[in-house]
Amino acid sequence: MKPESFALTRRTAIAATIGLVAATIFNLGAAQAQTLETAKARGKLLVGIQGSNPPFGFMDSAGKNDGYDADIAKLFGEKIGLPVEFVSMVSQDRIPALQTGKVDILFATMAMTAERAKSIQYSKPYAANEATVVAAKTVGIKGPEDLKSVALGVQKASSQEGELKKLLPGGNILRFDDDSTTIQALLSGQVEAIGANQFYINRLEGLKPGVYENKFRLAVTYNGVGMKIGDKELNTTVNTFLDELKSSGRLAELYQKWMKLPLPQFPDSVEGVAFTVQ
Repeated sequence: MKPESFALTRRTAIAATIGLVAATIFNLGAAQAQTLETAKARGKLLVGIQGSNPPFGFMDSAGKNDGYDADIAKLFGEKIGLPVEFVSMVSQDRIPALQTGKVDILFATMAMTAERAKSIQYSKPYAANEATVVAAKTVGIKGPEDLKSVALGVQKASSQEGELKKLLPGGNILRFDDDSTTIQALLSGQVEAIGANQFYINRLEGLKPGVYENKFRLAVTYNGVGMKIGDKELNTTVNTFLDELKSSGRLAELYQKWMKLPLPQFPDSVEGVAFTVQ
């Protein structure tokens, strides 16, 4: 083959490859932008939610999804004119369910982290959560240095797990499927302390009054709605909905109803997390 022919063939191959990559990126973006359109064609919005994490998301006595996230998701369904079908899941299944199309959107106690933001698009924050370490009052834990000597448990793929990994890199931390099994591990003595959200202590107090306490704070995180990366239409619709819910006072009412707390002052930004599709 002549040198000039080889160069021409090579340039043609490179151009074809670039075109294929560009088409793939375009098609991926287009597919991701179809969430609302797909949901409307289906006739319902598939919402990923936690099933055992009160007051955010849990099953009521009739076996129906309830809680703060459930109420907000239903209102969002009304906003876009679609009934909501909940899909209950544990923490580690949330992002895979969104990415594979099992659900359209996550109202699922999704604490904002820079690592998760590589895999999903967040909305503006609509809830806050304080992560703590909880143990019996008789267990001598005052700070992170004391965790090395106790059996420690945490829910898989939770923000608490991320914080504990920072404190104990390579540490032996037992991981459980959901909030209920994490709490049960503490109650049964399988672990001596757990990474907890701000509502664990109330649940423990109801089960064994006066036994457990919050030892120290791990972090304060903010929850956002989770969507597929690049889905600008859905992201804009969700953020507009949250702004309206906040300005009307309805978000504060729901926060007081479920959290028994005033609505937090949400940050304008979280490091490593974008609230809007650029």
